[in-house]
Amino acid sequence: MCEFEKKVKDKLDDILQCETSCGAYPPIGVAVSGGADSIALLLSMSEIISPLYVITVNHNIRPAAESAGDVDFVLEVCGELRKRGRDVSCEAVELERGAVAQEAERRGGGIEEAARYLRYAAFEKFVAERGLGVLCTAHNMNDQLETVLMRFLQGSPAEAAGGIRARREIGVSGSVIARPLLDISRTEIESYVQGRGFTWRTDKTNFETDYLRNRIRLNLVPFLNEQFPGWQKSVLSGADKACEDAELILSCVEKVPVSAGPDGEVEISLNEFKSSPIAVQRRLILSACNKAGERARIPNQFIKDVLSAVRQSDGFTKHFAGIDIILKKNRLFVKKHTEINTDLVFSDIIEKTGSFEFPFGNLDVFNYREQDGKKFVTVCAGESSIAENIALPFCIRNVRLGDMVLCADGSLKKVYDVFSDWHVAPEKKGLIPVIQLLNEKSQGIKAILGGFLGYKDWIVKL
Repeated sequence: MCEFEKKVKDKLDDILQCETSCGAYPPIGVAVSGGADSIALLLSMSEIISPLYVITVNHNIRPAAESAGDVDFVLEVCGELRKRGRDVSCEAVELERGAVAQEAERRGGGIEEAARYLRYAAFEKFVAERGLGVLCTAHNMNDQLETVLMRFLQGSPAEAAGGIRARREIGVSGSVIARPLLDISRTEIESYVQGRGFTWRTDKTNFETDYLRNRIRLNLVPFLNEQFPGWQKSVLSGADKACEDAELILSCVEKVPVSAGPDGEVEISLNEFKSSPIAVQRRLILSACNKAGERARIPNQFIKDVLSAVRQSDGFTKHFAGIDIILKKNRLFVKKHTEINTDLVFSDIIEKTGSFEFPFGNLDVFNYREQDGKKFVTVCAGESSIAENIALPFCIRNVRLGDMVLCADGSLKKVYDVFSDWHVAPEKKGLIPVIQLLNEKSQGIKAILGGFLGYKDWIVKL
């Protein structure tokens, strides 16, 4: 066993202390995509575990030749390992083409999130059918660093800011996801695979900067490497501390009584809620929203509005997307909104800096400056969607039929087509604001601010 494989085994043993207390490993599987990380995991685990059960998933969201080629490659590597005397079996799961897009639309999120959801659903089924106690995935130190940076930039709470967990439960059988490469860098991984005489597949989408993670990997990480040597250790140390803080906060959350009714309504003990710290209150609201069936990302500004209303009011109803939060007769409860309001209309002309309230949350207008006789500001919706160099006055409103927005190549595109590309759920389309310029003849749309809901921001560069 080489040094790399020993590091993998030591991490696996550390993760599976409970499962290996009897001195033997439970049945273990590995998820393999064909990239360097997962091939390194497959090769090293095949030296540690026997038999080894492999699953590879074809999401069918890339050209057929590429995605099918990844699956064929994984099958070939498993075949080669069997020739070398390793007890390795492989199951290929193929999602129907279009299934990920349909799931993204149903969940109201992006393609990446939907692909992950379906992938882990396939993992759960695989684990249950094979009777596995553990499924290993190939998340590594570089993934951890990218995740921590990404969640910092997204303003995530402590439990998310801690990054990728080395272990978590999957399904209802008590099986776990384990990540034995989490302390190993991508450089070590690639050297190990090459040293074993194997290659790997490269996903071309890893070099596209449409997604935040890719921009962090391709732009931010090289900058930090050049300008801040040793930053990795500090970031990982901060993530560990965030995990410790999260454990304390979540233990406090679990002590507050929360009950679910037969109609899906979730009630929180109001007295316990009011006496809890703000950090606990915030998580109680988010947890209740999830228990009530809301899958979409809940903006921080909405949670802040709810917490403020609880402190200042004896009764209110707060509505966002598919959820209602109600304080009535000394009861605080959360329930799924039964009406889909597709007729929501808001519109206002902004002529100065300040904070303005809209159905999507607060719109903050700041950073006033003058240039060539024109007045410019920065606009922020829901704390995370930011558009700079917006000329005053401008109109903030929701989308109207026929609205067009300028593309990078100079063409025009319907805003509703942009929503379709983003897989925006019908009930959320009326919440996403656009900025319409008023200081030019065309009065065109300068920005579509979808970031606060977990979509993208479309900013026209003029």
